[in-house]
Amino acid sequence: MGVSYVLQWILQPNMGPAQAEEMMRQHLVENLGAKLIHNHHKNEPEIWHIECETYTAMQNVSALSGKSFQLIHSTEEATLSFAFSDQGGIIVAERSFDTILTKLGDSYQPNKMTRIMAMGKKYEIADFTVKVGSVQLGTSASFRCMVLEIEYRPSCYFKDAAALLHEFLSVVTATLPIAIPETLNHFADSITGLYQLSDTIKQYVKIFADCRRAVANSMCLELKEVRVYAAA
Repeated sequence: MGVSYVLQWILQPNMGPAQAEEMMRQHLVENLGAKLIHNHHKNEPEIWHIECETYTAMQNVSALSGKSFQLIHSTEEATLSFAFSDQGGIIVAERSFDTILTKLGDSYQPNKMTRIMAMGKKYEIADFTVKVGSVQLGTSASFRCMVLEIEYRPSCYFKDAAALLHEFLSVVTATLPIAIPETLNHFADSITGLYQLSDTIKQYVKIFADCRRAVANSMCLELKEVRVYAAA
């Protein structure tokens, strides 16, 4: 794999996810000459997805009180599981790690209500891969935002790819209502500069956290409004 940058795309109130995906498809294919990546075995567009589930420590385990971690799975590496801790550390393990978790039911339990995932289609333009997807939260899979991931495949060093990624992002988002940062945050090993799939996972975890936080803040605001109305 190369180096990726993941961008959150907050839609305007009058735009839905299907409309946003079609707008991006038209821009990538018709304006930039991108090719939609297909699953040749099924003869249909290849769908990527990243799933994230929160495991929270049980209250009766005092040593783990208040602690939690995120368990992430990605179609880009289906044989692996990624565990992201509250402190920012990440563990990469074989998928059998999930089996171990089922035996820790007395210590950690998954929260189905905060399960979140991103999924969509992939495009290819020269040395770049573009993923366009939607983020869905909870058992009802409610839409939260769009995500745009740009991967520069020829290099696995963030320092070498950062300028190219930023320039390409500017081209991809030029005619669309998507804000990009002036400079890209650094995602790679601080010593070697080597970029890994876990660095992509970390970017998605941050976006997922922002989506969950936005929902929580909205619920708190609605609760306050109800209390004010009741008091009146």
